[in-house]
Amino acid sequence: MVQLQESGRYDAAVSVVEDWMNQHQNDASQNDFLHQQIAMVYISKAYYKQSTRDESIDKAASHLEQALNLHAAKKSEDVDTSLFGIGGAYEILGDLSQKDKCQFYGRARSAFGEQLPLIKGDSYTAYGKTVPLEPLRAEIRKHINSVEEKSGQAGCTVR
Repeated sequence: MVQLQESGRYDAAVSVVEDWMNQHQNDASQNDFLHQQIAMVYISKAYYKQSTRDESIDKAASHLEQALNLHAAKKSEDVDTSLFGIGGAYEILGDLSQKDKCQFYGRARSAFGEQLPLIKGDSYTAYGKTVPLEPLRAEIRKHINSVEEKSGQAGCTVR
């Protein structure tokens, strides 16, 4: 997928992931992540192929919505940063969009806001490695502030 995306073959990159998802319907455990990856391919396409920007933005938003729905259905016990990734993708869509900036910034703000209280404790240990969590919380707060600033600059009403 990455090689296809890097060579500008965005639709082929999406097809690889969608084909894999169709062939592995019995294991949908990673589908939220895969929808995020598809959204990122469409975001890249929107950035580099401006002639199809609006269509790519719409497709990316659709896959982010699917990722959000799948994430909401999961009950993860571990530290899960999916909402941080989804929020970041919505923030980029807000940056790229000419017509839906406020909508995308609002969704980014919502995802970041939901993510922050889910990062509990001082550290997380997995595979013998301990990672402090405060830098992650600081990064989320930085993105919340960034989205608030961009929303103001775009004339969005914050709800």
